Amino acid sequence: MNNMKKTILLLSLTLIASITFGQNSTNELTEKFFKKYETNTDEAFDYIFGTNKWMGENKDGTEKVKFQLREYANLMGEYIGFEKLYEKSVGESLKVSVYLVKYDRQPLRFIFKYYKGRDKWKLFNLKFDENIDEELEEIMKYEYLVGNEVQ
Repeated sequence: MNNMKKTILLLSLTLIASITFGQNSTNELTEKFFKKYETNTDEAFDYIFGTNKWMGENKDGTEKVKFQLREYANLMGEYIGFEKLYEKSVGESLKVSVYLVKYDRQPLRFIFKYYKGRDKWKLFNLKFDENIDEELEEIMKYEYLVGNEVQ
């Protein structure tokens, strides 16, 4: 019986640790953002900007971003989903993640920049645009010039 109590205590501590520290990865922050994005883009932006108190307090900037996204979304059609295109860590405190956000008409590109000053990751910059087509052209030119196949 004593071993059973120790096992339960250990499992409880592991669960508490995973809940407390589990939300400390950029992947989890971004996944939660997109989960909210599926049903309410404003709520998704409130959440991700809220990870950084300085961004969360900038209500004018937050509202401007929400408005811009609604304008794009009205032109793009129905939201389909997202996929990660690229992720790069710069040292231990900076991370950049690039996502393709899929709509019926065409995709948008989201670039999340995260910073970990002390012990928690927070968003410090978020950009989105539809210029991915221009970059695909550049990739194609480069691949053609160096003789590599684009996959």
